Amino acid sequence: MKLGFFTFPVHPKNKDYRKSLKEDQETIILADQLGFNEAFIGEHVTDEYERITSSLVFISTLINQTKNIMLGTGTVNLPNSHPLTIASSISMLDHMSNGRMILGIGPGSLISDMEAFETLSKNRNEMFLESISQILKIWKLNPPYQIKGKYWKISTKKTFDRNISIGTFSKPLQKPNPEIVCTSLSRNLNSIKSLSKLGWNLISSNFLQIESLKFHNEGIIQGNRKRKLKNWRIARKIFVNQNKKIVEKYVYSKRSPYYMTLVQIMKKLKKYNKLDILKKNPNDKNENISPEKLLKDLVICGDEETVTEKILDLRDKAGIFDTLTYVGIDWQDPLLAKKSMELLGSKVIQRVNKFLR
Repeated sequence: MKLGFFTFPVHPKNKDYRKSLKEDQETIILADQLGFNEAFIGEHVTDEYERITSSLVFISTLINQTKNIMLGTGTVNLPNSHPLTIASSISMLDHMSNGRMILGIGPGSLISDMEAFETLSKNRNEMFLESISQILKIWKLNPPYQIKGKYWKISTKKTFDRNISIGTFSKPLQKPNPEIVCTSLSRNLNSIKSLSKLGWNLISSNFLQIESLKFHNEGIIQGNRKRKLKNWRIARKIFVNQNKKIVEKYVYSKRSPYYMTLVQIMKKLKKYNKLDILKKNPNDKNENISPEKLLKDLVICGDEETVTEKILDLRDKAGIFDTLTYVGIDWQDPLLAKKSMELLGSKVIQRVNKFLR
């Protein structure tokens, strides 16, 4: 089992913006030093709690501060940008990072971002599929280009000139393209099968119960029977500490960063009328989805031995996943936050893999 990292991130909205961004950078640098395989960075433009506005710009600040870790957009929200902007930016970063880029894609979920980018009333899933199709064509085709779609038309047919070297798009270092990854909160088996058939990989959200993860496992199996390039990632909020009292306070108290993150996300899901995502059975109208219960269900915490057992139990119940993706939480206490990552990266994952061998 490999280790990955994913950060939205969620910070208190009154926290100094510079401090939040610096902390997010330091987290990825630490993950690299600890041997994490990859790190995904989310983006939102209109959220006071999640304030990385461009995963691409943020990743560019990490290329020369990290050595081995793969860097992924988690996700770049395709309807919010021109496909050529995304394709050319990924290509450049892939070269700058010596092939360490992962393209995490999604249609975006924050409704205030949709309004700001004038896509609130548009078919964003249709835009999403058109965008990634055009991005892949940009990387595959040779000039002059004439890529036509419903939402974007990309051409250099009139101006291409081989003699003076204009009208050509850059291609990524990785051939034919960087790995493509989607995040999902869905229990829709067909959508998981579809992305797997396309050769894309999946990050299952840290807000999903084991019952929903089983759907993801089945969708991947049905959609990717040859298991080529498969890397199923399950995201989980994790906290490792040998002191039970510290675990209880830092994870479960109403002042904890884990509680804050969950409550903030629940407020958004309630506004979207999507709280059922958090249920074990979305059709159960009476299922308790309180923050306190969800923390017990969705956070893996405890000492090294306990966390090891919980990770193995997750694998047994949800299905054989390839990467455990550690979800970034605000460093309310930097020493505790760093120690948790260190224990996972240096002790727990070794215990897990020793058992799996």
